[in-house]
Amino acid sequence: MSEKVYHFGFGVNADYVKYAGILMTNLTELHPERRLCFHFACDGIEAGDQKRLAAFARRYRNVKIKIYDAAQRLDQLNPIRSDAPERLHRATLIRIILPELLPPQLERLVYMDVDMVCRQCLDELFTLKLEGCAVAAAEYPNEYREPALLGLTQERYFNAGLLVLDLQRWRSEGLTGRVLEFYQRFGNKLPLLDQDALNAVIDGNFLTLDKRYNFLVEANNLLMAVYPADTAVLHCINESKQWMAGCLPEISRLYWRYVRQSPWHELRPSEPATVKAAFLAATTAEINGETGQAIKYYLLVIDRFFEHYQSKNPDLLQAAREECLRAEAAKKQGDLALAARCYGMAASRLSKQYLLDNPEIMNRKK
Repeated sequence: MSEKVYHFGFGVNADYVKYAGILMTNLTELHPERRLCFHFACDGIEAGDQKRLAAFARRYRNVKIKIYDAAQRLDQLNPIRSDAPERLHRATLIRIILPELLPPQLERLVYMDVDMVCRQCLDELFTLKLEGCAVAAAEYPNEYREPALLGLTQERYFNAGLLVLDLQRWRSEGLTGRVLEFYQRFGNKLPLLDQDALNAVIDGNFLTLDKRYNFLVEANNLLMAVYPADTAVLHCINESKQWMAGCLPEISRLYWRYVRQSPWHELRPSEPATVKAAFLAATTAEINGETGQAIKYYLLVIDRFFEHYQSKNPDLLQAAREECLRAEAAKKQGDLALAARCYGMAASRLSKQYLLDNPEIMNRKK
């Protein structure tokens, strides 16, 4: 076994510890001949999860786990803005804080969001020369941001889901303090919070990482789940996560294989938490011939939008009602496939109108 230690970092709240543990299982299974150290910075952790992590370290002799309490440090920061999506909770700020929590002698860290699935080993990330940069990350277009606020002189923007960090350079440039200062001043105006703050401060001075190490997908969106064969890391962005019901089969099979090998093997798929996730879960279920599941999730979407448009757009609701009546008639005749199709038409009509009414929610990638 190589003596080189691969250091991985995660930032989670108590609800997300299990997802970090499953990613840890994923990484351990892909690197059986490497010494691994997982740095968990937590905004709370349950006693049961601590026991599971300890059991994991006993099971895998090449693994060490270090847990850091980030709650007190987070308490000192401005709260996440009230209109932020649920997935953007304050634990996302931990990626900024983590370098100051780590041992000062540590030089290289690969930080990963826990909504990632690893497909290939990551040896290259621990030998990569960062060419004087504190950060290596995958570059993505700067869509729907606040360019004037961020002040990106080089117009380069990265996704912060996977970061290769030169910790000595990070510290010498005082990046934790500088990024937190920017967040404290402008956090209530930043669509993607810490990711925007990181980009504003680093301002294009990062090493571009091949997108195969941070390939953005929506886990239950057929239009956004195609990836090259050499993709090393899938990043399940937005509301669609790999642990949710309705995930595309290829991603689901890969993810749940590691769930069953993890200390959280009893975990079951969670229900979609947003209208968009429910709609995507419904379309995936319909394509897979799971008509009962498709109808269930389409109805969730329809009910939510009926409530939203109750007094705003009666013509829209009338058209959707007619499609729902056709679906009900098909159900009575035992034609569930037709019923799912009709409910899908109603849900699609409502969803499209909502996107037209709220164009700013499109393409926010995190």
